[in-house]
Amino acid sequence: MTHLYDKVAVASVCIALSFVLGASEEVKAATITVPPTIQFGVRTNSSLNPIRREFSSQFDIVESIPLGSNFRSQQRLAEFNISSFFMAPNTIIKSAVFQDKFSSILFNPANRPFSVGIFGYIGNGTAELSDIDNGVFLSSLNISSLSPGDTLNFDVTTFVNQQVSNGNPFAGFFIGIFGYSLSGVSLEGTDALGRSTLVIETVDTTEPVPEPTTIFGSALALSVGGWLKRRKSSQQNRTMPQH
Repeated sequence: MTHLYDKVAVASVCIALSFVLGASEEVKAATITVPPTIQFGVRTNSSLNPIRREFSSQFDIVESIPLGSNFRSQQRLAEFNISSFFMAPNTIIKSAVFQDKFSSILFNPANRPFSVGIFGYIGNGTAELSDIDNGVFLSSLNISSLSPGDTLNFDVTTFVNQQVSNGNPFAGFFIGIFGYSLSGVSLEGTDALGRSTLVIETVDTTEPVPEPTTIFGSALALSVGGWLKRRKSSQQNRTMPQH
């Protein structure tokens, strides 16, 4: 019977410790859709000397037209204010997705598969022709098999986190035809104004907070542990040889 009591006591300690180790960690997630501060189109003609760049009022058009060893192209640019995500240490950006919506293929005479690419750059909330020169390639997406109304999702999490970490208040992106192909597409955007959007998911992980069961378990562990120690000491005293 004594051994049975000991086993029950040890089991109680284990259960109590499991409560202690199982302190709850509260996780809060939020999804924020960020509209662009500015969106515009830039048309480039490299067949001219010097290369000519100009703003385009049709910022829904993305195209690439090879001209011998040169080209004419148009990109769709958008800049987003991300300063509100300069966050506390316990808050992180879990994901950032640049979204746009495919409208139609304007031309693709060779009828070949082609892709659009997304590039990231440090913005300032102002439309500048030189933004095209500062883009860093992020990813591409084959657009040939898409249907009108399909959403384009580009994962830009790493780039956005870099800008937040560096304290850059504006993240800029532009979409262009990826590769040297004769093709053009129209994009209709994902908001009511026909603009691209940036969807950011944040996770706020707070410090572990002991629950009432955890506190009770800790007290129980200490009580049972002390009882076992006293019991063992008492048994040792009874078995010691008498002189």
